[in-house]
Amino acid sequence: MSREGLDRFRFVLVEPRYAGNVGSAARVLKNLGFTRLELVAPFCSTTDEDAVRLAVDAGDLLAAARVHATLDEALAGAAAAVGTSRRMGKHRQPHFQIDELAPRLARFPPGSTIAVLFGREADGLTDTELDRCTHLAYVPTSEAYPAMNLAQAVAIVAYEIARAVEAIDPSPPPLPQGVDDEDAPAAPGLAEHSAREALYRHLEEALLAIGFLKDGQIEGMMRRLRRILGRAELTPGDVDVLRGIARQILWLARTR
Repeated sequence: MSREGLDRFRFVLVEPRYAGNVGSAARVLKNLGFTRLELVAPFCSTTDEDAVRLAVDAGDLLAAARVHATLDEALAGAAAAVGTSRRMGKHRQPHFQIDELAPRLARFPPGSTIAVLFGREADGLTDTELDRCTHLAYVPTSEAYPAMNLAQAVAIVAYEIARAVEAIDPSPPPLPQGVDDEDAPAAPGLAEHSAREALYRHLEEALLAIGFLKDGQIEGMMRRLRRILGRAELTPGDVDVLRGIARQILWLARTR
């Protein structure tokens, strides 16, 4: 399995409470060839006895796990963020089954970092945290008992991603006739987390200025815009164009 294809995935646990889940997650990630485990404001430590014991031979991955104070810090540099959640709703659409989304993630441009987020053992990720995500995914479970253990959820999601990466044909597609490697344009990269968040703030300011966003509707409408633009997999150039539109809207609103 391509190490490059797996190394670009970060598995981010948000406020995990139980050290055993962190250790078990480290173990299964190493089983599948992943190398990046990150924690946001954990209630436990990677050096806790249960974490070390359940990591077994993945102690190196556990010891290398990065700890962040905030989710935005953990998402820095990420071209995409996948929020995992079993809860459905009108503000959580489209919501992909992980085996359907994984092949799409595996085909992201080379060098793109993808963060995969998992929420708290008791109540998962909040709506505000899911707003930071470009894609939403779930593991299909029985309606009789849909809640999964955190480490088990990590295992299933990681397996589907690893399987999708392995299935990709490693040979590059043929170039058009008359084009050589030096002439071929480089594939555009994707905009990173901080650029997307700056865009959303800029759009919100512009849409407020022209009265498109109204009190009581701001959060819901901005959430829908995030979902729409998240699906578009924006490049830095796309972000520049959209921010240019926002600047023009603000200029017109102020001159009037």
